[in-house]
Amino acid sequence: MKFSSKALAVLTCSLGLFSINFAVSLPAKAAIVCESGTISHYQNNSLATCILGEDMNVQVYSPLSGTNNFECKAKTFISFDEKGQFTGCQLSQEIKLVKGNSVEICLADYKVNVSVTTNGTQSISCNP
Repeated sequence: MKFSSKALAVLTCSLGLFSINFAVSLPAKAAIVCESGTISHYQNNSLATCILGEDMNVQVYSPLSGTNNFECKAKTFISFDEKGQFTGCQLSQEIKLVKGNSVEICLADYKVNVSVTTNGTQSISCNP
């Protein structure tokens, strides 16, 4: 059996595109351990708040701000908006927020609040 180099190239490209599409289209999964009886939902059944059963690392990505990591503390509330986007928690560890030319330090046990506008601008604040 003899394959032409063009046929082999088409087959290789097709398999490559199939592999990329398969890898990119896998759904993301997240597991949140909530204390029993503390879960509240929005009308669309997405999670609104709960008390975390264990410390949890939350990553928030914004095209303009990049990725931020928040270590949320067990036995405290975590909150989300109606679209399922993380909006806040109480920190289990200190974090540093770079805002322009300055750095803001959010201490452990501070409450962090996160919002992202439709154009990708991320706003992060923290308070005791």
